Amino acid sequence: MTATLDSVQALVPEISGRAEEIEQARDVPLDLVEKLRAAGVFSRYVPRSHGGQELWPIEAVTVIEELARADGSVGWISAVGSEGSAFYAYLPPETYDKIYADGPNVIHSGSIMPRGSAVRDGDGYRFTGQWGFASGCTHADYICLQSFVEPREEGGPPKTVFGIVPAKDVKIVDTWYVNGLKGTASRDLVAEDLFVPEEWTGSFQSIPTVPRHPLDQRSMLARFGLEFAATGLGIAQGALDDIIAIAHDKIPLAGMQPRLGSDPVLQHMVGNLAIDLHMARTLLHDVALSDQASVSTGPPDNATSLIRRAKLARVGSVSASVVDGAYLASGTTGLFDSSPLGRRLRDVRAVTQHYLLSIRYAFMPAGAAVLGEPLPGGM
Repeated sequence: MTATLDSVQALVPEISGRAEEIEQARDVPLDLVEKLRAAGVFSRYVPRSHGGQELWPIEAVTVIEELARADGSVGWISAVGSEGSAFYAYLPPETYDKIYADGPNVIHSGSIMPRGSAVRDGDGYRFTGQWGFASGCTHADYICLQSFVEPREEGGPPKTVFGIVPAKDVKIVDTWYVNGLKGTASRDLVAEDLFVPEEWTGSFQSIPTVPRHPLDQRSMLARFGLEFAATGLGIAQGALDDIIAIAHDKIPLAGMQPRLGSDPVLQHMVGNLAIDLHMARTLLHDVALSDQASVSTGPPDNATSLIRRAKLARVGSVSASVVDGAYLASGTTGLFDSSPLGRRLRDVRAVTQHYLLSIRYAFMPAGAAVLGEPLPGGM
């Protein structure tokens, strides 16, 4: 148990009570974001050298589980907003120090997918383009934009570069009209000929030369995805909480049947969901512990990273099946807006659509890695 987890648990009743407000606003209210900031949610991975908590994943991931249990969108933006220290480690040490000069509670957003163009201009680059899925961008301090370097060199793969800029320097376009994770405000970012000095740019092609957190020795593929899976798991735990509450109170068919919780069929269903959820959490925490253990053995190879990703995809898919099962078990109760199950159903499916958790893309590469077969497309 960490001070952050204790602080977050104190916020859970308010987050749960404001879930519908978050859904309707399609954003997490700023006052609630500031409470998350004060609780240390965004400083979990910031090194102690810069005032952060420098937590290990097994300590930090439980925070996201608890937040997503209260509301999926809050869990998601908390996970994304905490990624900054991993991105900033690729910048020169002096730039890293500037970002955390006023304290560790810096909120991050942006897009890692390369879009648009970055044109060399003297001692920096000019970025132009539109980037999607920038979760939590409405209250971020810094934004990451990654682009293809133009003009492109003939032969070989295109080069990319990312820039870190103050959030005020980009235009936010409200494109986030979706049916899941509505409250994440995962809107588009637009930049037009935005100059970014070279000391605020970097490349993800190698690991940081000056790691600040022990996890900085891992590549992005070998590091991210854990807290996205934790979001799905937290949503599933919330759904299990919902069906337990319904089962305690609901009397089906207007009193013609006993209380729902006494129904052997419902008991079988809930028992199955609870064990599935336990297995998913065990797998999630196994990945977190493996991430920590690998620090002493060096960066994982590509096969290990691909298998790790498949494990997280399985956590996501099992979490989704638990929410599906809870919704089914609720009968007509889950249909009503007054029940959070409909929102959790939409939210968890949005989580599993993310590339890092998609079973569509995860299991074939993992299987090839297990079999020792070459990966198509140079994966």
